[in-house]
Amino acid sequence: MLETATKSDPLGINGRHGLAQYQELGYLSTDHHESVSHTLDYAYSDFCIASCSKKLGKTEIADTYNTSSQNFRHLFDSETGYMRARDRQGNFRPDFSPYSWGRDYAECSAIQATLGVLHDIPGLIQLMGGKEAFSHYLLKACQGAPLFETTGYGYEIHEMSEMATAPFGQVAISNQPSFHIPYLFRYSNYPDYTALLIKTLRQKAFHPSWEAYLGDEDNGSLSAWYIWSALGFYPTCPGKSSYDLGIPLFDHLRIHLAKENKWLDIHAEQNHSHFNFVKECRLDKTIVSSLQHQDLLKAEQLTFTLSWLPNHS
Repeated sequence: MLETATKSDPLGINGRHGLAQYQELGYLSTDHHESVSHTLDYAYSDFCIASCSKKLGKTEIADTYNTSSQNFRHLFDSETGYMRARDRQGNFRPDFSPYSWGRDYAECSAIQATLGVLHDIPGLIQLMGGKEAFSHYLLKACQGAPLFETTGYGYEIHEMSEMATAPFGQVAISNQPSFHIPYLFRYSNYPDYTALLIKTLRQKAFHPSWEAYLGDEDNGSLSAWYIWSALGFYPTCPGKSSYDLGIPLFDHLRIHLAKENKWLDIHAEQNHSHFNFVKECRLDKTIVSSLQHQDLLKAEQLTFTLSWLPNHS
């Protein structure tokens, strides 16, 4: 991990392109293609390196990469509320539109990319102005028209077409930058909306027919998303040993935990087709609002009780 993070490849295939500039400025400038997406990816990767280093007792390395994992902050523009590209001098790119795909963003626009801070969602919420503003941003992404501009690519790529032809607003669930967005509602003023979004996406975006997926099946990523979402929980931040709750698909399923040589039973009680919300989730006998990996390994049962309306008690 350290070798990859500290190696620059002129061909842009291995290591990190623009490494010297990233280390100097804390971000990639407009000199580099897809600079915003790469900067966010590097910050997240730095978090993962810090996490591994901490586990291995390498505290100095952990401290260094924990610091650089906050580099996403350099690109947030508080005036527009989006992650934006800066030049070497720190000026934001002047001709900005949140609907513009490409150029500064990889297969998305600023709308999806701004939410790409997997490792520090509380930090992102704080940047956006608090939980209310964060909640409004998520609602707007879901409710907004699936508009796009081809500025960065000069033509319409299939990921744009897939978003525009699906009735899911700006939640371009057909592509990787958006996979975690439904689960971000767990951190908002509307945590119940995660279950509603997951259930409707499962029903409307995936088909056991020739239609199959709503986008191209990159390395099995859409299948993996569906499987997690059928289980009822999701690793919103790979690299953390925690999962955010969704809503299970099946009345009962079992996962064999090979290392523990035991089974984990997942139950969905009151699993009616019109019950789109989770009233309660219990890990064995304990009510939980999220899941820790080690707790899952020890548990016998994960039980969801579904409901017709959100639980506001």
